[in-house]
Amino acid sequence: MSLSLSDLTAYVEENKADLISKAILGGKTMELVDVRYGIKSTEAIPTLESTAPFQAGSACSFNSSGTTTISHVTVATTPIKVAEELCLQDLEAYFTQKYLSAGAKADSTTIAADIINRKVANIAKNVEQALWQGSLTYTNSTVLKSINGFLKTIDTAGTAVAATQQSAIDSSTVLGIFTDIYEKIPAAAIYNESVIAFCGMNTFRTLLNKITSTYGFYGNYTTDAAAGSWTLTFPGTNMKVVAVPGMNNDNAVDTGSLPTAVKNRIIATYGSNLVVGTDLGTDMTQMDAWYSQDNQTFRMLTRFRLGVAVKFNDHVVQYTNS
Repeated sequence: MSLSLSDLTAYVEENKADLISKAILGGKTMELVDVRYGIKSTEAIPTLESTAPFQAGSACSFNSSGTTTISHVTVATTPIKVAEELCLQDLEAYFTQKYLSAGAKADSTTIAADIINRKVANIAKNVEQALWQGSLTYTNSTVLKSINGFLKTIDTAGTAVAATQQSAIDSSTVLGIFTDIYEKIPAAAIYNESVIAFCGMNTFRTLLNKITSTYGFYGNYTTDAAAGSWTLTFPGTNMKVVAVPGMNNDNAVDTGSLPTAVKNRIIATYGSNLVVGTDLGTDMTQMDAWYSQDNQTFRMLTRFRLGVAVKFNDHVVQYTNS
């Protein structure tokens, strides 16, 4: 069984009404990108390009010179499962017995909803991390090895525009890094849709502190408001900077440390250029829970599918520390 009670002592009356949970950083990325639903395995997203070369118009002849290219980007989703089994009788020897129903048959608990809600919140956190930092090659995290996230996908394609590398993102370099990123965004990428510079909360705080000490207030935004929303418009540009938890430097792994390749990264592109594929949007927010008469245990299970793709890698500017 996976119910860990090692930090508790045998039952002593404790007048604690609630269980206290650690704070969890939820998902944010799926609010900002192109999410495709109903993908049970793989889906091809069509892309279209058609050139329009000019010709002299004085003659009556017809000379075909344009080229229309229809291609596609493939979004492959991976099936993911979260399952846990608890023996509720393990709660009887501790103050946690008060969460059990009356009687010798421990088949329900008043904290079932708390457990389920906590697990769903952790799923949201893990999905957010996998979307950015996931790589099938990583072996020290069940979350990271589930899919190839945006960073791995962009690095593998190798066609993104590279921002000038610095030794670190700090107060002396951060403004220059984001200025360089903005200046290198292709015109075709920035003209029709707002560009977002996605970064971790650590990078965002470094940038916000530097903006505060350098400019104080700017445009219609104050640094206080930016701190509350984790979103700002980079001064003098139309580029948004958004902190997403999935790119944080201190995201957890099961063993060892977070790979260097996913730390201190910045990805700038328009939101619809990044694609998340899944089946039902509610799959990762709902969980089945039941008491198993056969096994005499409380069980929880959820299944969902997840995958990412980038439509046009040449419309991406990526930053990595040197």
